[in-house]
Amino acid sequence: MALEVLDVVAELPVELHGTALALSESLAGRMAALGRPSHFRLGEPFPGGSGGPCAPHVSIFMLAADESEIDDIFWTTCRVAASLPVLRADGERYQHNPVGAPELYFRKTAEWIELQRAVIAEVAPLRRGRLREKDPSGARIQDILDDPRADPVQRDQLVRFGYDEVTEHWDGGPHDRFNPHVTLAWPVDPAFRIELADLPPAAEFSGMLTELAVYGMSPYGTCTKLYGTAPLGGAGSDAGTSTAHGHGS
Repeated sequence: MALEVLDVVAELPVELHGTALALSESLAGRMAALGRPSHFRLGEPFPGGSGGPCAPHVSIFMLAADESEIDDIFWTTCRVAASLPVLRADGERYQHNPVGAPELYFRKTAEWIELQRAVIAEVAPLRRGRLREKDPSGARIQDILDDPRADPVQRDQLVRFGYDEVTEHWDGGPHDRFNPHVTLAWPVDPAFRIELADLPPAAEFSGMLTELAVYGMSPYGTCTKLYGTAPLGGAGSDAGTSTAHGHGS
């Protein structure tokens, strides 16, 4: 049975969405000019894929699901979103991830952690113990679990949640793994690091987030198939909108 990888995400408001596209275009353009291209550009389809444009987003929780289960996952996400307030997102810094992808990190707050915990409490059981085949970098998750040298907390979270970026204790320790961010590009060469010092101040990448969403994923953490959006409870709406399946509440 083929499973689809889903990402429950925080959607960016229009102004931050546009800024993310511009940053991605600039970074990917500079990377290409240096002979170190990016696997994708936000706002454009993933090369060779069949989905829509790569959407800027903040990943909250990833899981594998059968197509027949996606509606249930989406409407569960809607119920969770309705119970949560809108979220202030304050850009804090730019940073490369371990394989060189430039990312914009938001200041981690109690509200971000509460949002992730609420999503995991309701959505994680719907993965029914199944694992994604690969993580965003392309590493096989089963290989990570089978590797005794791998981070034991990472392995433990993959077994328990199917996802290894969860903050269980907000203390800067090994179980504090959720760092809300937007991935802006992803170098083909994992050893390459594009210069980030000349980007606009990270603090300018700030605003109010009013929606969660469920996406189908393509490689390198990209979100390319929108299944629907779910307004947060303080956003003035109590209904989600299912996009790919053609119906709403």
